[in-house]
Amino acid sequence: MKNVNIGVANLIICNKLNESYLNNEILDESRKTATKLLDIVKKSPILQLEFKVYNNIQNKIVENEVLAKEYIDKHIELFEVYTLEEIEAERKKLQEFLTEEVLGTITEANYDLEKIDLYNAIDTLVTESLKNSEDVDVDELHEAFTFVFNHVRSPKVLTENVEAEPVNEEVIEIAVDKFNEKYASLDENDKELLKTLIKADWRKKKTLLETYKTETLEILEGIDKDNVQDNIKKAIDKIKEMVYDKKTVDDNIIGLHELKKELL
Repeated sequence: MKNVNIGVANLIICNKLNESYLNNEILDESRKTATKLLDIVKKSPILQLEFKVYNNIQNKIVENEVLAKEYIDKHIELFEVYTLEEIEAERKKLQEFLTEEVLGTITEANYDLEKIDLYNAIDTLVTESLKNSEDVDVDELHEAFTFVFNHVRSPKVLTENVEAEPVNEEVIEIAVDKFNEKYASLDENDKELLKTLIKADWRKKKTLLETYKTETLEILEGIDKDNVQDNIKKAIDKIKEMVYDKKTVDDNIIGLHELKKELL
């Protein structure tokens, strides 16, 4: 990755954990990796501050333009007690950790590109604000602020002002047990789809939804049985009405996948 900040680091570890849920052989390794990241963050006031600031901005909605600007400014000002050199020293710990533990096994295709763009924009606001005035890249600073500003003012699935900590081993253990219990009966095609959904960003999910819609509609429209025509028409109409929605896309894709299995 171009920039290594706590947002990107946490996202990479989450991806590693998601992958391990479908592969018990690497589950213990992933738990240890997550715990190591937690230890690094706990020992660093700067990284703890980063985690809270990134998380707050990511999940906040402020519709009023003046208040949105103030919300962002107040968060970035929190870093003024540190120098750029001090922040970069803590970032180096993340870089070394990721290089040693993760980057050799994860490709950029796994990442949620929307989140990475946001994290890097916040990163730019922090680093540019701490530079000497003559060294500030005004265009880059303006572009980053505009990106973060638009994000804060955009509707999203909201967890307001969450001050979360990285997930600990006990929580991971519960999540894995629940996951394995829920998906124990999946066949290979089901598992492959689940892996795809876990790794996919919004662009891939949108494309996948359209693909499943097209394939399912072709099957339904090819059925010629008078006694089920009304039900088929209702199903076709419902499928045609499906559009990408972050909150429902996974359920819609899985539903179409299950319907295809029943029809074939």
